[in-house]
Amino acid sequence: MKTLLFYLAFLMVSFSLYGQDESKNQMVDIDEIVVSPPRFTGTINSISMFNTDNMSLIKKHLYENVECPDRALQSGLEGTEVISFVVTPEGNLTDFEIVNSVCREIDKEVIDVLKRTNGMWLPGFNNGKPISMEQEISMAFGNSNTNSIVKHFKEMATKYYCKANDELLTEHRPQKALKFYNKGIVYLPNDKSLLLLRGICNYELGDAESARRDWDRIIELGGIDPYPYELSETKGYSEMMEMLAKNQDR
Repeated sequence: MKTLLFYLAFLMVSFSLYGQDESKNQMVDIDEIVVSPPRFTGTINSISMFNTDNMSLIKKHLYENVECPDRALQSGLEGTEVISFVVTPEGNLTDFEIVNSVCREIDKEVIDVLKRTNGMWLPGFNNGKPISMEQEISMAFGNSNTNSIVKHFKEMATKYYCKANDELLTEHRPQKALKFYNKGIVYLPNDKSLLLLRGICNYELGDAESARRDWDRIIELGGIDPYPYELSETKGYSEMMEMLAKNQDR
């Protein structure tokens, strides 16, 4: 029996309410259209989902089948892997995208395990018609036990966040700050404050594309409340606020 030395925790499944009609994306208005997301069955060509906890099924499947690569074990690498993919009308997975990477070997291992679940998914439905729909899965890899890994990840992310803010907002060294923001986001990739400040940092460094990706991610996660730090003097502040304001007006 294979041994998984790294604990896998924080498994989170979220669904994007975007149906894909072939190559065209179409936003789904849930007030007018009846939409149901994809569901993992755990069995090839299964259609029975009664009394089944979808999150528990996919968590159990990944826990039993993902093997932490030797490099990650030997190097003590840890962090939260986030992968998005599309569940097709046939119940297969495609269009894998690494949203947050712990390392390339873990990227490959998790995607390989997910690919082997083809045929174990019920597709998403739009008014009774099966459609392609995005899904996202997060897995945390760490050397702590499952009871302390949440606390450990928060502490590590907070440490890097504070260091990065000091480098960016006090010392005005965005290149050094970016390294700390990147380290913090490896632990908590969905932390909106980290994403917001990393976007500002990237914009300061002339990488507007990366900045917009971080701000778009914030919008995908539901937006953000007014930020307590004074950022109006930084580059990219106006564009960031415009992006976030447009989302709130929708």
